[in-house]
Amino acid sequence: MKKISKNVLLVSSVGLAGSAFAVTNTHPVFAANNASKKTTVANDQAKVKSAQKSVDQTQSKLTQVQNDLNTANKDLAQKETELANAKSTAEAANSKVAAPNKSNDEAQSALKQAQAATDSANSDYQNAVKDSTDKQKVTEKNNNISDNQKTLSGLQQEKSESDAKLASAQSDLAEMKQKADSASQALQAAKKDLSSATSTNESLTLPQSYIDYVTGKSTDWDTAKKDLQDVVNNHTYPFTDGDENDTVYNDPAALSESDQKRLDFYVKSLIDSVKSQVGSTSKLTITDGSLEFAKRYTQEYQNSNYVFRKYNAIKSASSIMGLDEYAVTGYDIAANRQVTSRSISIINGYIYNSYEFGTTKMSEIAKAAFDLVTQELANPTDYNNIINNNGYFSVAVTTQDDKFYVCLLTIKPANVPSHFNTNEVVKPSQDELATAVQKSQADSDQANKDIESAQSTFDQAQAQNQKLGQEISDLQKKISDGQSSVASLQKQLTDTAKLQSQIKETKDSLPAKQAALQAANEKVQTTQSKLNDCKTALAAAQKEAANTQSNLDKVKADASSAQQKLQTAQKAYDEAKKKQEKMTASVASLTKKLAYEKKQLAHAKAVLALAQSKKATTKKKSTKKSTKKATTKKTTKKATKKKVAKKVKKAKKVVVASSKFTSLKGSKKAFVGKWKKAKSVSGYQVRYSTASSMKKAKTKSTKATKLKVSGLKSKKKYYVQLRSYRKLSGKTYYSAWTKAKTVKNR
Repeated sequence: MKKISKNVLLVSSVGLAGSAFAVTNTHPVFAANNASKKTTVANDQAKVKSAQKSVDQTQSKLTQVQNDLNTANKDLAQKETELANAKSTAEAANSKVAAPNKSNDEAQSALKQAQAATDSANSDYQNAVKDSTDKQKVTEKNNNISDNQKTLSGLQQEKSESDAKLASAQSDLAEMKQKADSASQALQAAKKDLSSATSTNESLTLPQSYIDYVTGKSTDWDTAKKDLQDVVNNHTYPFTDGDENDTVYNDPAALSESDQKRLDFYVKSLIDSVKSQVGSTSKLTITDGSLEFAKRYTQEYQNSNYVFRKYNAIKSASSIMGLDEYAVTGYDIAANRQVTSRSISIINGYIYNSYEFGTTKMSEIAKAAFDLVTQELANPTDYNNIINNNGYFSVAVTTQDDKFYVCLLTIKPANVPSHFNTNEVVKPSQDELATAVQKSQADSDQANKDIESAQSTFDQAQAQNQKLGQEISDLQKKISDGQSSVASLQKQLTDTAKLQSQIKETKDSLPAKQAALQAANEKVQTTQSKLNDCKTALAAAQKEAANTQSNLDKVKADASSAQQKLQTAQKAYDEAKKKQEKMTASVASLTKKLAYEKKQLAHAKAVLALAQSKKATTKKKSTKKSTKKATTKKTTKKATKKKVAKKVKKAKKVVVASSKFTSLKGSKKAFVGKWKKAKSVSGYQVRYSTASSMKKAKTKSTKATKLKVSGLKSKKKYYVQLRSYRKLSGKTYYSAWTKAKTVKNR
């Protein structure tokens, strides 16, 4: 036997079958197998089988891909032939286009020449016709302009008369509308006065305890004052919110004269009803002078910048009217205005407030006046001054910042000067007011009828005026167009030297003019004949051009079809070429892969042969190893049991699934919470508190996914948490509390 080197051993996969095999431990190929004690013949056999399977599969794929490659090569050859044929067809079709294209160019050139000749002949004909008709057109247009100017003069005169009528009708209509507005305002004022006169809520029924106190029959002021407040709280006002007579004001200090009197009469009715119930014989009278004083007071109050505006306004108004300021007493009350916006500014160290206000209703002002009267009734001193004294009075309304004030102004009669107007202003009776309403209604109806009549007259005058204006405009346009046309014709006649000569000859002698006209007519006939010949030649050229164009279009269509077929063939060839290249690459890749897998198979067979040769040698050693493994197995089994016991002990800890709120809404003294359903739980708990630390929290349990908590404090903010619980083997397990959510009830 030949000596084998320690470091080199050549193994042939062919020579392994049917022969004994020996190898040294130092050979690099099998060193790993000799060192490993776990390698078995069965594993090596499985590796050989797997390697053989891979080789077979790769060989099968290679065969299939080679067949596909052959098919692709055949297809590529066919597509190459089709591409060559398509190129030949396209070249032939393109070569056929040249001749028809040339014919078409020639026909188009002839057509252009015929068109040019026709245009020239037509121009000559039009010029000839124009020469013979220009003078006639000038005369006709001058006559038309003269007629239109006469008509225009008449229309303009008629238009002037119509303008005067329209202005008069418009003035009458404006006057009627003004009368209608005045009548409507008077009607509304009369209705308000009538509504006020028929109102049953302009008196105040006092409680008996109050009457007894102010008349000296009782000394229980607390009971009297309380009963008075109850009556005030249940009082119904004559001006209700939403009433058609409930006037709306942007500025409460700018009451209309009608509403000012309504307010004065309302306050007087309240005071008179109190006097009658307590048996007072004194009289507070509304006079023209007291009403004038209220106006002066309002003006001075609104123009004052003093801190004590009321007293300054009384002083100023008294001075203007010659009154003793100490003879005037003012009782006022404040009410809030509707503020839409507010801004603050600082100027020279002073703070200024600026407001934007909404509207104030008459019902709000009347309520403030009622509150003023009842406020003074609750003050024994003011009550005595108002109820038990004679004098003149009126009511004023003023504004300051975000408030409006209702002020009751009383004037002692002993201190008024002689020029003070003491004429009493008496509230009209219902019959007088009803009559006034009927008269105002009749006046309003008549004013509306007058407006309809005036509107009809105005509309007719306006329509007539517009019609005349349009006719004048149309005539002016006709005149302007005629003048422009005449100017154009005259310019043409002037610019043409030949025509000027003809005009001169015409003026000199009629025979020469007739000869010129006859020559012009002959020229028209000649040019017309020439034009007809040119039109015939043009029609023939157009027909020839159409034929050549049709032939050219057909040849181009054939060439286009051939080009499309060529593109299709080129695309098919490119695809076949791409497929053939792909198949070639696959064959090369699979061939390389098959060679590698065959090497792997040879290596696996060599390893299997080596393992089989050592099987007998290691048989005795395996018996000893089996004994050792059995001992190790028992030790491992004990350790495994301990680990399992430890895991079982750990698993006894129960984990409860948690949930969370999907909604949390507050209601009146309550809140409602909803949450998602958690898996394998027995129920839920909700706890809540007004403190974020959940101090003194209350807890409620439920099995549902919704809970309403009632009996809470109103308008309070609550912190709410949720958790799940599960009952198992007599014990209850809980999930963690959720993060607190907040809710505010009503």
